[in-house]
Amino acid sequence: MPPLPTLAIIPAHNEAANLPSVIADLRLHCPYLEILVVDDGSTDGTVDVLERLDVRWLRWQERRGIGAGIRAGLKYALRAGFTAAVRLDADGQHDVRHIGDLLAPIRDGVAEVALGTRYPGAAEARQSPCRVLQRLLAGFITVWTRHNVTDPTSGFCALGPRAIRLLAEHHPNGYPEPELRLFLSRNNVSTLEVPVRSRGRLSGQTSLTTLRVISAGARVCLALLMVPVRPAVESSRD
Repeated sequence: MPPLPTLAIIPAHNEAANLPSVIADLRLHCPYLEILVVDDGSTDGTVDVLERLDVRWLRWQERRGIGAGIRAGLKYALRAGFTAAVRLDADGQHDVRHIGDLLAPIRDGVAEVALGTRYPGAAEARQSPCRVLQRLLAGFITVWTRHNVTDPTSGFCALGPRAIRLLAEHHPNGYPEPELRLFLSRNNVSTLEVPVRSRGRLSGQTSLTTLRVISAGARVCLALLMVPVRPAVESSRD
């Protein structure tokens, strides 16, 4: 079966050192993908790198956050007529060889959103404080959504047409992945977790710190209070 017309959306902030390897990896393993990089106010020469990489890109002068970057990418996907989108990080941690696995449930109509999970159920011998907080966060979201969540902070995912339309307007801001699970559940968007492998950053430091997981947990607690009283939304394009 031919691949879906798919846009790879890569939000990037100060990832000039990593983007060439990430783009090369995508072109090697997923040559059918179109690529869009959203430069979120980088100050490290990312623009100069993007001009050499021959990819589509958007740029903001000031940092707006990953949620705004993903919304911009999805709006581009809508205008350009893509029927699927894949979101991956610019630091090289997401193994692009799993993109086909994420797209398969979208192509087969099994789910509207496929979410990569680094923890598909196997017991972990050692757990960092950050991972313990992730597990607590996953438990809260599982209880609320009544759908098993094992990796609430993974940003590696694939979206089908309805999800693209909806999230182009309503993708959460901030550190959005946990809130995204609540939003998708509230709006009856079908999801499926797909096992993926994670790699270390190619260079630089991860943005997923214990403090950010705590912040995400606080935002989810607030969302648990607010989401049930908000009406479900539908894209104005529907």
